Parts: sequence; structure tokens; C-alpha cells
Amino acid sequence: MREGTAGKAIAILIAAAVVLSLLFGLVAQSITLVACGTGLTPRNLFSGLWLAATGDPAAYFTTSGCELPITPIRILDVVAILLIAAVVVWGMRVWLRYRQSDRSFIADLRKRPGFAPASEIRQHLSGAAVLRRARQLRPDIAKPRPTDVGWRVGRSRAVDVFVSIEDSVALEGPPRSGKGYRVLISAILDWSGPLITTSTTNDNLTATMRMRQHRGDVHVFDPQGLSGVRHPLRVSPIAGCEDPLVAMQRGTAIITGTALGTSSTNGEWAQASGVVLGRLLHAAAVGGRSIAELYKWGTSPAQARDAVDILRMDGAPGWGDNLEATIAGDDKLVSSIWFGVQGAVAPLAVPQIRESLMPGADDRVFNPHAFLDAPNTLYLIGSSSGAAAMGGWLGALLDDIVEVARNRALASPGSRLAHPLGLILDEIANMFRWGNLPRIMADGGGRGICTFVVLQALSQAETSWSRAEADTIWAAATAKVLLGGASHVDHLRDIETLLGTRETRRTQRSWSTRDPGHSTSEQHERRPLMSVDEIRRMPQNLGLLAYRNRRGVLLDLAGWDERRDARDIATGKRDTEREQQDVFTARTRPTRYEEVDEA
Repeated sequence: MREGTAGKAIAILIAAAVVLSLLFGLVAQSITLVACGTGLTPRNLFSGLWLAATGDPAAYFTTSGCELPITPIRILDVVAILLIAAVVVWGMRVWLRYRQSDRSFIADLRKRPGFAPASEIRQHLSGAAVLRRARQLRPDIAKPRPTDVGWRVGRSRAVDVFVSIEDSVALEGPPRSGKGYRVLISAILDWSGPLITTSTTNDNLTATMRMRQHRGDVHVFDPQGLSGVRHPLRVSPIAGCEDPLVAMQRGTAIITGTALGTSSTNGEWAQASGVVLGRLLHAAAVGGRSIAELYKWGTSPAQARDAVDILRMDGAPGWGDNLEATIAGDDKLVSSIWFGVQGAVAPLAVPQIRESLMPGADDRVFNPHAFLDAPNTLYLIGSSSGAAAMGGWLGALLDDIVEVARNRALASPGSRLAHPLGLILDEIANMFRWGNLPRIMADGGGRGICTFVVLQALSQAETSWSRAEADTIWAAATAKVLLGGASHVDHLRDIETLLGTRETRRTQRSWSTRDPGHSTSEQHERRPLMSVDEIRRMPQNLGLLAYRNRRGVLLDLAGWDERRDARDIATGKRDTEREQQDVFTARTRPTRYEEVDEA
């Protein structure tokens, strides 16, 4: 061991001495050439080093009549050493900084065997790959583009990565991880069919509304006034409830989307409340009553007796008697059932919210069938918390459109929509519990209902749905896109297992104090392709795709401002922001009351 180490040290010293001697010799030659007009002839290889160390001019053969400028040479030698030391220190700092940087981390990941190579990406996840089924997926387009039949989720190994619109996509990323900026805004802009997108904020709307208007009609259903749009859509929840089936589905959807619907311990009460609300909606529809009457009925069982009379005269057979039996039942039972109904209609106490559900004579009538016939857009903006939470009503509108789409798909050739419906459900777990999401994730792609659900964490889905339903949503997502920054260790460990392992080789050397030399051994180990902390550490411009039975794909995620049409997007965004500013300013302007002259 000692002999080997000493040999290496001697070799390093000799190499350093040779390099320094050559450098010092160059310095001596340059100064002498300037001072004497002629160069020097070294006596040996180490003449430059010897002159710098001892100042002995005998290290060189000099020309007669010229005194060797030893002092300047030695001063410059010291300066050269200091410069070399500074460069070495600077280089080491740059190298160490690079080793700790995101660039080094990403480069290390890309070199690992186990991620999908470029050939696999081109074969299964490229634009050409998704176009192979374009004739079946988009028969309405003569010359489809990759964005017509696939979701573009990023870029990897110089190839644009697409997943088919038949695949349900789940995007998981914590708050402020760049989901909208790097993925969702581009997905909204690229979708070429009818599109429904949800959000608790107006960020995605602001960046995409003007561009979507070039494709078709744009509707914004925003009962809480969060979008800043001047003329939001008004939709009556009573319209269409003359049909008992529609009324029952809508009542159930509204209750399911409320806090009672998300509770795992009150499922039976939520179901009963949905039945009651469905009957109230049916009564309002057949009786020609307004949303104000529906609100009054929902606040108290005593107020709902008027609905009983309407149902007995014009409603579905037996509905009036059933509602009367519910109202006249045990007080505790009635209180539990009506608790859900009261919670659902509570936001209607706010006048502006009530008005958003009362279309005027001049308002456009929203027709789900017409919406599905063209690349139109519907933005659903709202939240599930607060006194004005409208999650249930937003969920009912989404449920209505998707139900119409399912029925149209079943009546279409191949049981598939001619114009696929895109559902980009951003922050849906923070808006409402949509009971049909697990089912749509599982079978919607085969009907032309293409789902792109966005979650901050899988546990968020478990809060809104049950654990089993959250697992169904995650399992049904055949394309899983993950961003860095997550902190749920158990879930990250599941992802680590999902990505698989890689084989690494470790070399060990051992020395003996009795025998000269050393022995070398190699060990082959199976290590995770990405560990839990590496998944968490992914920078914002890097994503991870787990697709069906393919190997994991590292995604380069670029922001929407790097698109070719970024200038048009930015222009539309500025126009929308100006409109929003005007709307919000007008809304916050204090109201002035004029004095009335009583004379």
C-alpha cells in the first residue's frame, strides 16, 4: 500500500516539476529576449525551475555582453505561480458549484440506463406515433396534426413527447411548481376540439381566452366573480329539469360537489339530500318557478310545501307524495337530510350569485349539443370553500355536458365522439367533488372524452374522493406526469418503485500490510432509477412521465412564452388583463347615494 502511494506521489511531483520548469523557462526566455535581444539556451529540462528556486544564472547558457535579468524573471515566476493558483482555485469552485447545480443533476439522470432512449420515444411517444390512429380518433380532420390526436407533455432527447388523447392524463405537482406556465396553458391552447377547463383562479383563462376565441365560442361560468370577465355565462340549473332523470342527476351532482358530498361519514345523508334537491329542481321546472323560489324551498322543509303541491299536479308520478313523506318525517331525520340541501343552496343568498343562475332575455342560451359541435371553450371558475362556494353548481354543469357527450358518443359510429371533448381539470379537488371523475378517467378515452386531471398531491384526491376512488383515478391515468417538489414520502416511494431499478457496478480495492500490491473486486447492485429525494429535487424545467408499460421519460418543460405563437399569446393576455382590471375596478368602486329632495 505504501509503495503504491509513494510511487503515485513521486510521479505527480515529477510531472508538476516538468510543467513548472517549462513555464518558468518560457518566462525567462521572454524577459531575456526583451532585455538582451537574444534568447537563452537551457542546460537541462529543469533549468527554468532551478533558476526560479535558486536564482543561479548557471542554469542557462548566456550570450556574452548580456547580464541575465534574474530579479525580474523571479518576480514574474512568483506572479505566474499566483495566477496559476488563482485559476486552479477558481476552476475548482466552478466545478464544485456545477456538481451541486441542477444542470449536473439533470445530466447525471440523463446518463442513467433505465430511462427511455430516443428510439423508444420516437416509436411510442412522438408525434408520428400518435398520428398512427388519427383516422380513428379524428375522422373529422383531413390532415390532422399531432396536437389534434395527442397531448404534448414536454420534450425529451430532442423529440416532442405526445400521449394519445385516448389516454387519461394525471399531472401531479405541488403549488408554484409551474403546472400552468409549463404544461396546462399550452394544453389549453393546442386542444382543437370542444374544451372544458376548470380552475380556482383566472391565471389560465387570462393567458388563453383570446387565443381560444380564434377557434370558437368562449364561455366563462364564474358565479363567484373571480375571473374578471365582463360578460360571464349565465346558466339556469332549473332548465331541462322537466325531465325527472335530468332533475335527479343534477340534484345528485350538486350535493356531491358540496362539502357534504366529500364527507366519508355522511354518504347516506348526501344521497338523500340529492334526491330531495332533485325533486325541488323538478318542481321548479314544471311549475315555472325561479331560482329565488328554489332557494326559498331549500332553506327550510316548511318552505318546500309549495313544491309538494306543484309536484302532485304537474310533476312525475309519486314525487309529490314522496317529498311530503320526507318533510313530514322524524324531525331529526328531516334535519339531517335538509342539512345537505341547505348547504347546497346557501350561496344563492348572495344576490350576484343568484343572478348568475338567472339568464336574461338577451343572454346567450348555453346549449351543450351546440357546444360539442365545434372547438368551443368553457371555463369553470370557482372554489369549494367560503360562504359563496359554488362547487356543487359548477360540478352540475360539468356533469350535464359530459352526460350529453356520453349519450352522443354511444349514438355515434364506433361509439366515439366525432369531435373529442377535452377536460383539463386544474385544481378540481379544490373546487368540487365530481363523482363521475373515476369513471370518466377509466372509460372516457374510448368515447372521445379526454381527461387531463391536475392534482397538487394524490392525498388531495383522497380528501375529495375516497381512498379507493383516488386509487382508481391514479391507476386509470395511463400517462402520469410528475413535477418536483412533492413531500409525501410514501407516495414518492411508490413512484420510485414504479420507475424500476438500474444496475450499477461498484469497484473495491483492498491492501494488505503483509503482501505487496492490492486486490480489486467488482460488485453489481440494483439501485432505484430515481430515489425519493431525487424525485423531490427535480427542478421546475424537468418533469417525469410514467406511461403505460414503457420506461420512464425525463421531460424538458418549457414555458408558454417559448412557443412560436408566444407574441400573440402575450398580446391577448395583456388585452384580457386590461379588461379584468376594468371589471374589478368598477366592482370595488364605492356606490354613491344621491340625496332625495322631499320638498
